[in-house]
Amino acid sequence: MKIVLFLVLVAIIIFLYASKTDAQQSNNKFIETTSNISEAIISSVNYYDIPIGAAFFYRNSIKRSSLNDIFTISPFGFDHEVNESVSINGNHSMGSMDKDIIPRTLFFSRLAITTGLNLFTDLEITPKEYQKIFLMQKSIIYTYTATEIVKNLVRRDRPDGSDTQSFFSGHTANTFAAATFLHLELFDLYDEWDLAKENPIFNSALRTTTFSVLYGWAGYVGYSRLRDNKHYLSDVVIGAAVGSLISYFLYDSYFGKESTPFDMISLSSNGKQVGLALNITF
Repeated sequence: MKIVLFLVLVAIIIFLYASKTDAQQSNNKFIETTSNISEAIISSVNYYDIPIGAAFFYRNSIKRSSLNDIFTISPFGFDHEVNESVSINGNHSMGSMDKDIIPRTLFFSRLAITTGLNLFTDLEITPKEYQKIFLMQKSIIYTYTATEIVKNLVRRDRPDGSDTQSFFSGHTANTFAAATFLHLELFDLYDEWDLAKENPIFNSALRTTTFSVLYGWAGYVGYSRLRDNKHYLSDVVIGAAVGSLISYFLYDSYFGKESTPFDMISLSSNGKQVGLALNITF
């Protein structure tokens, strides 16, 4: 319903734009905008979206059953210790609001602004700008799907006893997915921006501020789930890892260097021991 309302709003904006500008110019801008959006959508789709899309639409058909008794994860010792020192039963933090509100707001506002700039200004808007918007939403959908499936298959009682969907934190996963995608996108933007490229101090300040704001926000959401006694620390840590990795792999697969996930894994040996390392650059 919200998507329909948004599309209606976009249609109204286009109509108002067409009524106040030269018909030929309006037609050209409309064709350019729709072409950019359609090209971005096509370039954002891949073969692995088919099973993920099916899982997303049929996620609620995965019912809790005897699998819950098989796949049961009990809280670890440190989980209880952290909750006893941090959690307040019945508390409601700002980070515990609907997990879809901020990612959805980011998606619709970015799409509306980019579409408006494409229609109303002479700025050079390319399909890549739209593609990044769609891919960010794609990372959120992937994260949400993975979270819901795991929650339906794995039993773990919440600290407050409200249900058995504690593992893993969906709020944290979604927030870290959005933060990681924006982090990667903005860092690439700084590398392409002449002002930032020519001024290392300014570039470093931008990167530090971006990292602090995005992951400060994501970290607060994770902390709020502990504070509100809805999740254990391990739920939050796993959720943060899942969301971050999904966004990292999606972004890197479209905009990164020619690499595979295995390039992140390295082996080392000193003759007596073998080491395995996972390398992720943030």
